[in-house]
Amino acid sequence: GPGCQALWVDGGPPSVTVSLGETVRLQCLHNSSRQDSSLNVTWWRVLQGNATWPDIFWSYSKVPHGELIISTVNKSHTGMYRCKVEEIFNHTVLNFQQSCGTYLRVREPVSRPFLDMGEGTKNNIITAEGIILLFCAVVPGTLLLFRKRWQNLKFGVDVQDDYEDENLYEGLNLDDCSMYEDISRGLQGTYQDVGSLHIGDGDVQLEKP
Repeated sequence: GPGCQALWVDGGPPSVTVSLGETVRLQCLHNSSRQDSSLNVTWWRVLQGNATWPDIFWSYSKVPHGELIISTVNKSHTGMYRCKVEEIFNHTVLNFQQSCGTYLRVREPVSRPFLDMGEGTKNNIITAEGIILLFCAVVPGTLLLFRKRWQNLKFGVDVQDDYEDENLYEGLNLDDCSMYEDISRGLQGTYQDVGSLHIGDGDVQLEKP
């Protein structure tokens, strides 16, 4: 480990997955055994299918901590990568260590939805839709009730009076009116006889009602 007085190289993650077109960074954590030595970090690609095949040199690492940076990855970058650290003193390689290897997976980019929103935003939109639907359902009915009530207050008295006048004769049987007509005819003859009476010798004549 890092506390030992020997060259140490971290094994690295077993695998890393990135999408097409992204930039990947593979780390090579290490520690030298002596302060007056220099370290040379190189990256190698492990060929799959035959363990006897030698690793293929990929690149030198000139960045701190020996990272391997691959920009705009594509399908051809898929494979196993391992770093090799050489400890050099007076132009002589004293020792070297290498990582276990990290398999790089390259996948197709995940299609993003048309409306890429968080869960909180989606919940707010659903709540707003519910309020709008409730408003559209309640307001027209409320306005209709107020309109009906206003019409009743404005026209209710006149309509009610006309309705009551129409109902005055609703239960009246027209056949029962013949008795009133017969009485009227009898009284009419009586009034005419009384009107033609002469009192005494004078020409007094009663007025007809």
